[in-house]
Amino acid sequence: MLELVQGLSRHAHRAPVRPDGGAPRFAPVIEHMRAHLDESMDTGRLAAVAGLSPFHFLRSFKAQHHATPQQALMALRLNEAKRQLAAGHAPAQVAAAVGLTDQAHLTRGFARRYGVTPARYQQQLGTRRRP
Repeated sequence: MLELVQGLSRHAHRAPVRPDGGAPRFAPVIEHMRAHLDESMDTGRLAAVAGLSPFHFLRSFKAQHHATPQQALMALRLNEAKRQLAAGHAPAQVAAAVGLTDQAHLTRGFARRYGVTPARYQQQLGTRRRP
């Protein structure tokens, strides 16, 4: 069996391995998301940035990033929210700045992702401003 596998492996086509893991195709999409966190983004808009049809974009993005574009966008928004909350900004302001509908949307997403509410996070860091 080993001889058979070794014999066949000589004829196998190996695709070249890119050191960046194939990231350049979607790097402009991720940068576009980061630059426009406060805006509504649908799959069509992101597919246009990538230069792909929406269906091909969705399948390819998910295959490479193991998440849908909307999940990736939410992760970027919550990461930026975390940064702004650590800087002492009010949760309602942060929600608007990162493109979430309201403070409740921020609280639900933040608690789901990080296991703590934005107010509690600020309290733990000592960055929560007193009203």
